[in-house]
Amino acid sequence: MNVEAKDWIINEDAKCRKVRIANLEWLINNTPNSKYWVFHGGIIAKYLFEEAKYCFVYSQFLATIILGFAFIEHTLAAMFFAFGRNDLERANVSKILKEARKTGWLSNGEYQNLIEVKKIRNPIIHFRKPLHKDTIEFKAVLENKHQYDIIEEDAKYVMKVMLKLIDKNTI
Repeated sequence: MNVEAKDWIINEDAKCRKVRIANLEWLINNTPNSKYWVFHGGIIAKYLFEEAKYCFVYSQFLATIILGFAFIEHTLAAMFFAFGRNDLERANVSKILKEARKTGWLSNGEYQNLIEVKKIRNPIIHFRKPLHKDTIEFKAVLENKHQYDIIEEDAKYVMKVMLKLIDKNTI
């Protein structure tokens, strides 16, 4: 066993344990109480969901946002496919969200929440020039907050939206 690797893990565990516990408590307190969850996108949707949760607990908030949105997109696209909407198989997420609202799967409020999640995700996966109005740095200056705090808040928002979507499909 590599001693440096082992020491690094021990050091990380010592530093981050309290934060991980707090993140897990937040997640537990915001998770819907149901006996069974349905993952319309199959095993990939389930893994996206589980890995987003795991990243959240470990404060990997950028990964939480990206995986969370991937879960949402995958789930909605799979639901359309299950209802015979093959025309949306390669549709972009904007079209999928509009169709989900149009069919009544999403309320206007839920649709707006998903648009907000998309706005959170986009400057992470698509380059923006420094201090563009969509960047985390710009939000930090505007809100007088540390960038990391904004990323954490955004990850919590994404997790809440994910959990509400999964709650719609519980038994």
